[in-house]
Amino acid sequence: MEKNREKTYIALITATVFWGIQPLCIKLIMVYWSPAALTSMRYFFISLILFFIIYLRSEPRFFLPAKFVIPVLLMGLTGIAINNIAQFTGLKYSTITNCTLIASVGPSITALMAAIFLKECLSFLQWLGIILSLCGALLLFTEGNIDILLNFSFNQGDILFFICQVVWALYSFIGVKVMQSLSVFLVTAWAGLFGAILTAVYALYTDELYYTPLPLPAIYAFTFIVLLGGVCSMVCWNIGVKNAGPSLSAVFANITPLVGIFCGVWFFSESFGMLEFFGAAAIFVGVYMTTHNRQIAACFQHLHILSNKVNH
Repeated sequence: MEKNREKTYIALITATVFWGIQPLCIKLIMVYWSPAALTSMRYFFISLILFFIIYLRSEPRFFLPAKFVIPVLLMGLTGIAINNIAQFTGLKYSTITNCTLIASVGPSITALMAAIFLKECLSFLQWLGIILSLCGALLLFTEGNIDILLNFSFNQGDILFFICQVVWALYSFIGVKVMQSLSVFLVTAWAGLFGAILTAVYALYTDELYYTPLPLPAIYAFTFIVLLGGVCSMVCWNIGVKNAGPSLSAVFANITPLVGIFCGVWFFSESFGMLEFFGAAAIFVGVYMTTHNRQIAACFQHLHILSNKVNH
């Protein structure tokens, strides 16, 4: 039992560390390839590997049933095409630190959209957590300058990072429904392929589908985002969520921005001052309140009971 728990934790740590390193690799490749070209090539390779894994696993299905084609196509459009192009383009204008910190707002945005569109009922703590995490993101957007907020002159890259989280929430909503009937590998492989094709069409239309030869460091970086940041992280994360559950796994997701901050500061000399610290703290606390509201409420209830016992 203890050994299985240790393997689960190692899997979760592996996935979140690789995702934290990934923006650094993307920064290196973006010097040579456009965001659309990189997205298309990356997911062609990821889908190819996933289809090979499906073949090795001898899964009962290889092709999508007709009724799932449109939903998985929409997953490819939102979670692959728009999400990746927005993130990769954002890294041209903003920092790795902001990329990984704003990505941490994802659970709060997903909860907010679920309340708006799916009519899910949120507790007071969840609403408070959403507001707090969004305030942390807003602090990063404005760099503590009220004029940026009043004039809506936000950094283009930070806005694109935020859009990533919105479309990823849409991807997740569709994915939850589809993966009740189909395997994770099958859905991810086909969504990746659809996303790669849609991105390639967009890149052809905008004259962005070009591939200049990559130097050795960029080749290593591309290999990383396909094998480790792509396939390996996905498999490790799915193992972790399956064994530990989504709540505990969400705690490990906080490793990603910490690794991203370290990479940005160490390799690109990005600043991480008090403003970034307070923004990060607000995001982390807010997301924790959103995803662990029951545990927090139970803790307060327990403290209240203890207080009553002491007073009496």
